[in-house]
Amino acid sequence: MFKIIIKDLKLYGYHGVNPEEKVSGQDFLFNVRITLAKDTLAAGKSFKDDISETVNYSEIIDIIKKINSKKKYNLLEALAGDLAEKILSFSPLIIKVGVKVEKTNPPIKENLSSVGVKCSLEKEISGQTGQLTEFYLSLGSNTGDRKANLHRAVRALGENKNFKITKASSIYETEPMYVKEQQHFYNIALEGRAGKDYSPFEMLGFLKSIEYSLGRKPQSERFGPRVIDLDLLYFGKLNIISDILVLPHPKLKERNFVLLPLAEIAPGIIIEGKTIEKYIESCNFSESVKIISRW
Repeated sequence: MFKIIIKDLKLYGYHGVNPEEKVSGQDFLFNVRITLAKDTLAAGKSFKDDISETVNYSEIIDIIKKINSKKKYNLLEALAGDLAEKILSFSPLIIKVGVKVEKTNPPIKENLSSVGVKCSLEKEISGQTGQLTEFYLSLGSNTGDRKANLHRAVRALGENKNFKITKASSIYETEPMYVKEQQHFYNIALEGRAGKDYSPFEMLGFLKSIEYSLGRKPQSERFGPRVIDLDLLYFGKLNIISDILVLPHPKLKERNFVLLPLAEIAPGIIIEGKTIEKYIESCNFSESVKIISRW
């Protein structure tokens, strides 16, 4: 488990109950401690020296600056709470956030160095007493702002208290596989943990609700353009064959745009007796798949 620490970030702001605090302003001190998912570093393996494996502290600092300057808060409690919520939802790698905000020169006549508040938030899973179920998702979009569509979908996933997302792959630009005459897709893979009482059928229904809420419409052409697509690839070790859900995903093995992002976050997955990376090497995929940015 890793923690990211931002210590003594000094910013000027206009927060406080007293009217003069919102006019003249004062210095504020921000301290943030971010806990990343436990399995960011797999047991027995060295940490991958890549920014995609962690959270960029400069982006967190940008969040603090924007929230500090966007609104004049009456209470430090409200400021710290908004900061903690925004940071916690920033990345699926973040599972816990601690925020401390201080006034270094408060408008009171006392001999003290500062006054402030602390706020701590943590991602929770309903029914998490007991073993959690590991699952993997594939997301894709090829209409509108493709990157924004993926981020909106991941934020929507983060609102479900029955599971948490623990890893996200880089964003890949992929050539359409089945229907060629359409815009290239942006794809990612996600890893998560679900509470013991949460079923794959419940998850399927939730994924479909996200697709609908983001504007996906019924398609006359199968594999045609779509604003968002969310597929459940694995749910623990379950093997399911039903009219509405098949697990593992029945087209997983033929889709390079799914396999490559998945291999990035789960290189230990075994397909047909081979690691996922070796399986990809053994296939003759023709569609172009390339990384365009980290998550």
